[in-house]
Amino acid sequence: MTTSTPELAGGALTRVRVGAVAGGRVRVETDVTGPATAPALRPMLLAGDARSARISLVPDGAMLLAGDDVRVEVEVGEGMHLTLVEPAGTVAYDMDGGQASWSVRITLAAGATLVWAGEPFVVSAGADVTRDTQVTLAPGARLALRETLVLGRHGERPGRAHTTWSAYGHDGRPLLVESLDLDASSMAPGLLGPHRVLASVTALGQQIAPDACPDGRLDLEHGGTLWRHLAGEAHEVPAEPWECATTG
Repeated sequence: MTTSTPELAGGALTRVRVGAVAGGRVRVETDVTGPATAPALRPMLLAGDARSARISLVPDGAMLLAGDDVRVEVEVGEGMHLTLVEPAGTVAYDMDGGQASWSVRITLAAGATLVWAGEPFVVSAGADVTRDTQVTLAPGARLALRETLVLGRHGERPGRAHTTWSAYGHDGRPLLVESLDLDASSMAPGLLGPHRVLASVTALGQQIAPDACPDGRLDLEHGGTLWRHLAGEAHEVPAEPWECATTG
């Protein structure tokens, strides 16, 4: 595993690549580029064998603050399995009129699998965050991604979160494309109401078993399942859909 930190204007970029090595362990390549003062997610290899790796994305500095631009690129090679974990949740703090961004690019080769166990992402009062996720899957690739968006810390109004999500097959066919704009007005009756937690499990290249989440599921036209759940607190989110997506 190699790590380097050359200068990169505009923010920090974390790259994680996993591939095969003939007759040996999985090949894991990581690097973090950007200004030395820019907060980043630093990959830490936890385990690996001939076909799989487990990596923790550890925050390197306080985040998210106004002006932060956190970017992550993940590539999983043919037939490889990568598990990403986060040791703690992320808090977007009051930005006093400023903005921050968080973007993810995922590329999965044929037969590759990515399991990303995301922890809660809290949008505090005064925060303004843009989150963008882009995924490309080759034939036979599988993705299981958990996301929990928390609108405001306990007892406070939420900031603003603009999220975009797009996933495409190798032929350019769209699998999932959506955009959400959430802020204090989203807590109105008929929208989110009293629910400040929006939890999601996205399973692409596979489907979550119906008995694991009979409610809140959307089976996608070209394969996969998107499951959503509204809650008042993060600990109220059911665990069964995520467990099914990662073991089924």
